[in-house]
Amino acid sequence: MCNENTCAKKPVSNEQPYSNLRRSEKEVLRFILNFVLKSGKAPTPKRIGDTLKRPSKDIIRTLDELEGKDLLLRRKGTQEIVSIYPFSLEATPHQLFLEKGKRLFAMCAVDALGMPAMFKRDVRIGSRCGKCKHNITVEIRNEDIVSKSHPGIMIWRAGSQDSLPDAETCCPKINFFCSKEHVEEWKAKNPELVKSGQAVPLKLVYPEIKKHWKEYGKSIGVR
Repeated sequence: MCNENTCAKKPVSNEQPYSNLRRSEKEVLRFILNFVLKSGKAPTPKRIGDTLKRPSKDIIRTLDELEGKDLLLRRKGTQEIVSIYPFSLEATPHQLFLEKGKRLFAMCAVDALGMPAMFKRDVRIGSRCGKCKHNITVEIRNEDIVSKSHPGIMIWRAGSQDSLPDAETCCPKINFFCSKEHVEEWKAKNPELVKSGQAVPLKLVYPEIKKHWKEYGKSIGVR
């Protein structure tokens, strides 16, 4: 979902990927997202079509359009949805714990932080430091951070690659770090990645993430 800014600002940009969605696209996005929230799984095109009373061919065409806008990703050669921002249908380091112990996965650190505002849900994020691999937790209630495992949590923001899905390129590189020192140590060992990214403190970037993911949620009617 990145464009002229960086993946870390997803879905922030001058022209949002969701700003020109048609009603039919929003309808399918909304159904899939709510389905994932409830079941932890992605629906098939037939399930979407049966519920929305639209032909499967029409649903597949809409999925093609949404994938072209980098809002979801399907497994190559199939109609299986493997990610739909902010969720990954496959395990990632970024876990989202909702009510009653329900667990989902986010595509990246920024997606995890944006999810509570997008859906107006309380969430405990469980992730790990990109350097030392120690556990990192962030609890968000009423869209505000109420607790965190480390006082100086940082986020590494990676740039996207043109023509390639963000889910496969920059998302795996957008991670939490438990301190500025660990970011610097990681950067020293990964000089090839430093050119296309930057580290930002959680406390500074979260208000921006919250604002824009809230706009995304409102635009498709999921909050």
